[in-house]
Amino acid sequence: MEVKVEGGDEFANASYEKICMNTFRDIGVRSSLDLVYMYCNPKEHVFIISVKIGRVASPIKVGDITHREGEKLRITNETYAPKLLALLWDKYGERVQQISRLEIEFKLEEKEVDELKEWVVYDPREDLVARILDGIDRIFPEGARVRSTIPSTGRLTIISSENPIVEEWKKKAEELVSAYV
Repeated sequence: MEVKVEGGDEFANASYEKICMNTFRDIGVRSSLDLVYMYCNPKEHVFIISVKIGRVASPIKVGDITHREGEKLRITNETYAPKLLALLWDKYGERVQQISRLEIEFKLEEKEVDELKEWVVYDPREDLVARILDGIDRIFPEGARVRSTIPSTGRLTIISSENPIVEEWKKKAEELVSAYV
């Protein structure tokens, strides 16, 4: 992930660059981002962050995290066990029982088991935007609570200020972002 910060003095830009790097690392999205561009205008109290989304991990399917052993499924990645169990219980109810921490016993037809392997347990794209927005919220200054979003495909751009955001700043954001992201 590349971070570019402009608009402030040298110290402010370097500080915001570190804040962006650390924040997106801490929330676990850094590997999914190609570029973070931030523009700061402390005199007018306007801040712009644009995040270009890059690679996103593939959805995790039941077949990816389990191994079939007769009438049982052995969970091979415990991270997704709660979501897997909730999914199975929601669909099959009492026909699916957890018999140990990593074993699930089922009373299903063969066709149901084959379909089950293709079910998505977790799709990282579903919560990626929410996590990026959480990171952006942590990066913006405390008083900058008026927000405006610039819609686009493959990137997330937000203008933040303590004052109402005028069209001039929206146009400026689009210009700046198109040059960098």
